[in-house]
Amino acid sequence: MIRRTTSAGATIIIATIAFALQGLANASPVAEFDVLPGENGSPNSVLFDASASLDGDGTIVTYQWLFGDGTTGSGVTPEHTYPSVETYTVTLVVTDNQGSSHIVQRTIDLHEPLTTPAPTRTATAAAPANVPVGTYVGARAPEFALPSFDDEVVRLSDFLGSVVLLEFWSSGCHACVSALPHLEALRLAYQERGLVIVTVSTNSNYWEAEELLKDGGYTGFVTLREVDLASKPTKSTYGVTRIPHAFLIDRTGVIRFTGHLSFLQEDTIEAWL
Repeated sequence: MIRRTTSAGATIIIATIAFALQGLANASPVAEFDVLPGENGSPNSVLFDASASLDGDGTIVTYQWLFGDGTTGSGVTPEHTYPSVETYTVTLVVTDNQGSSHIVQRTIDLHEPLTTPAPTRTATAAAPANVPVGTYVGARAPEFALPSFDDEVVRLSDFLGSVVLLEFWSSGCHACVSALPHLEALRLAYQERGLVIVTVSTNSNYWEAEELLKDGGYTGFVTLREVDLASKPTKSTYGVTRIPHAFLIDRTGVIRFTGHLSFLQEDTIEAWL
């Protein structure tokens, strides 16, 4: 609040809500879409459905499409007719009411049968809606949808009902690589009790991270990568400035630890299993 005195001697209180918003970062939306046969039945005709996209702390206001054949579109469920039966890379960009965006890409082969919508996800284990989204202990972890190293889209909400140890790391970070044996030890000790290790590679060349994990025998992690390898929007949404950085997320999606993995006590993990 700022006080200013007028020439008449009266004090005018100028209030601003900006201070109340400090530290409450806007959670980026999550883009996701299904690919369905077009209504006319032609193999060139495709219906795109982005209704599975979401924004945990606001609303999505724009859906922008690059269909992969040099044309663009907009809207939640556009239908597009391709010039030929080929393979195309489709890009969806969603933007929320606070200006944050998320990008997802998917390659479709019109020679193959088009997919059907994913089954509806249940949220019976989710945290109460009045728990705010944030990156601090006690907040709901921001939702994300990221490609795995096998190019399957994985959401954080896929693991509701499990305890998630989320680690941001890079194969070019010595401390990150040194932490991998500890991550593996935690996985082996607690996976039967519901602990899932999710790693998000911040490499600009994520295939090096993939090779390092395979060579080290770390095949039990859920290994993800940023959609945009330059801006790293998920790392930014989580407020991660230094790696490695770990988050322990309970079965309802609430953060119970944030910081360097070496400070995460096994007693803390035990408490939420």
